[in-house]
Amino acid sequence: MQRFPSTTSNSPFATGLPALYAVAFLSGLSLGLFNPFVSTLMAQHGIDDVWIGANSTVYFLVIALGTPIVAKMLRRIGLRGTMILGFALMGLSAPLFPLTTNLSLWFIIRTVMGFAVCLYLVSGQTALNYFCNDSNRSIVNGLEALCFSLGFGIGPVIGSAFYDVSPRITFSLGSMLVLSGIVVVLIGLPEKSVSFKQPRLAVLKKIKLPLQGAFAYGFSVATLVSLYPVYLLRNDYGVEEIGYTFSVFIIGGLLATVPVTHLADRFSKSKVLLGSVCMVVLSVLGLSLLDNVMATKVFAFVAGASMSPIFPLSRALIGAKLSTEKLPSGTALFTAIYSAGCTAGPILSSLAMKYWGDRYIFSLMLAIFVIFMVRLMRNQKKRMLRYN
Repeated sequence: MQRFPSTTSNSPFATGLPALYAVAFLSGLSLGLFNPFVSTLMAQHGIDDVWIGANSTVYFLVIALGTPIVAKMLRRIGLRGTMILGFALMGLSAPLFPLTTNLSLWFIIRTVMGFAVCLYLVSGQTALNYFCNDSNRSIVNGLEALCFSLGFGIGPVIGSAFYDVSPRITFSLGSMLVLSGIVVVLIGLPEKSVSFKQPRLAVLKKIKLPLQGAFAYGFSVATLVSLYPVYLLRNDYGVEEIGYTFSVFIIGGLLATVPVTHLADRFSKSKVLLGSVCMVVLSVLGLSLLDNVMATKVFAFVAGASMSPIFPLSRALIGAKLSTEKLPSGTALFTAIYSAGCTAGPILSSLAMKYWGDRYIFSLMLAIFVIFMVRLMRNQKKRMLRYN
């Protein structure tokens, strides 16, 4: 495998990185704007929970299955071409969603949207590892996650501001914002050739914990953006209030991500990750058991503050565990597992809601994070025994 050349600057704002932060912002914006209001639109048209979950599952399944296809496209049309194609597909397909009420067409449109996200998500993740180096990898991952969270938080606010007027305005405005990514890529991202190899079993064994973190994060975020609006809608929350609740979740992530990743650089990535997962478990329990509006906002804030750092911390662990030569395949595998979590979250959680009741929306998410917490504790115990 061709070795990724390191950047000549250790600055987190070295050549290419600001454009990738903007791409992360637009990725978060598309997830936070389109996904909750796709679910809201379907729920308002009387679509069953399982179909809403299945629609979200198709979206994330396409992202997971599209990862190896996009890896091949990266070699053929480059980083810039792949990102531009993704932004163009999303910008053209998303506004079509509120123009129909046909369930089959909704699935087709969501499939195209999923592949569009896959294009700029995989290429962005690959480029991030290409343009940073070992000395600035953690802070770059933290800043990229911060920009993603910022976009993810602004998305529901923009959507809720216009949705009551017309869902078409919300989707069209989101489309125009996503299309601006083409300009960002053309101006700010240099073209680089990329070489990929399929991830091998040896790579998988080294990064089992980070991959579990990616799956848990993907499962939880996809469940939140796809089904939590439906849950809140059924508990007499207005569309505007739903947008505010999501914003509180995102504000927690915005305030915590960079400080937490900085702590991980100073102390231990795995210890800080364990602390974040413990807080997620407590906050998800609070969201599951309490109905009070103020308590919901408080626990949503804590959930955002503890959940958002999990993705960059897990991704930074991959950089710490793998050599530069194996990093591209590890990153591709990380993206695929994250997408698999996103795929499983909505459909499994919607089934839990259907057969156990709405209050069990977070039951599977909670179980996944508890298992992850136990694995991290065992890993810490093994490391302590090794040092003693």
